[in-house]
Formats: sequence, structure tokens, C-alpha cells
Amino acid sequence: MLERGLRLPTVLVVLVACGALSWSFGRWWIAGGNAPLRVGWIAGVLLVAMGAIVLVTGRRMWRMRHGRTHVEPLVAARVLGLAQASALTGAVIAGLDLGQAIALAPDAGFAGRGELAVKWAVAGLGALVLVAAGLVVQAWCRIDRDHDDEESGRSEVS
Repeated sequence: MLERGLRLPTVLVVLVACGALSWSFGRWWIAGGNAPLRVGWIAGVLLVAMGAIVLVTGRRMWRMRHGRTHVEPLVAARVLGLAQASALTGAVIAGLDLGQAIALAPDAGFAGRGELAVKWAVAGLGALVLVAAGLVVQAWCRIDRDHDDEESGRSEVS
């Protein structure tokens, strides 16, 4: 887990780097006369389902922030780890999938590659849902410092 939390610029750098690598590999692979890599429609659906699972798991943290329940610190740490891992994993997968979709886009009218590019794009959008779910749950895990805690901390140091 990251001490200050996973930041959006970090996730975007991972997404763009993986996307660039995936695009360059895809163009090289296709230019070599090989058949493009394949993906099914189910990939995007599964990634959206994973994002929903992350949100349902993190809902306990949302309820705790609103004073409706208590969450043990170990459980909170595990939920935070799941959220951050989901955001980073989703960024990697989104970069890979969207890179392949962009690599296939110039050949969209050739041998069904347009439909394959759409499948890659749908999988990439599903991965972006996983990224968003991870970042939202991480935000739910954030603990705001109370004004009383800051004052008591100052009086103990003085």
C-alpha cells in the first residue's frame, strides 16, 4: 500500500506506457504478416464485474465513513490494498487492450479486424471501469483527520 495513496497521474502513466508498448507490439506483429491477437466479448464483461466486486467490497468503508458501521483496521487495510491493486491492474489491462484496438484501427476494413478492434476497445473500457472502481474505493478508505486529533497532538508535543 502506498502511504499517500495511489494518485491519478501514476495510474495514467502506467496506462499510457502499457498502451504504447501494446500498440507498438501489435503493429510489429501485424506488419510481420501474423494474424492479430484475439479477444472475446466476455473480457469486457468480466472486467466490469470485477469493478463491481471491488465497489461492493469497498462499500463497508463508505458506510464506516458515514458512521453506520465499524471496520477492523486489518480489514480496512485489505480493502485499501484491493482498491490500489485493482486500479493498477486495470490500468495495465486497459493500456494493453486499448493499444491493441488502436493497432488494429488502420486495418479496420480488412478481414474482420474492425470487429476485433471493437472487441479490444470494449475490453479496454471494462478495464477502465476497474480503474475507476479502485480509485473510488481508495478514496472511501481515506481517513480525514479530526480537528480534535490535531489539537491533542500539538498539546502532547509542546
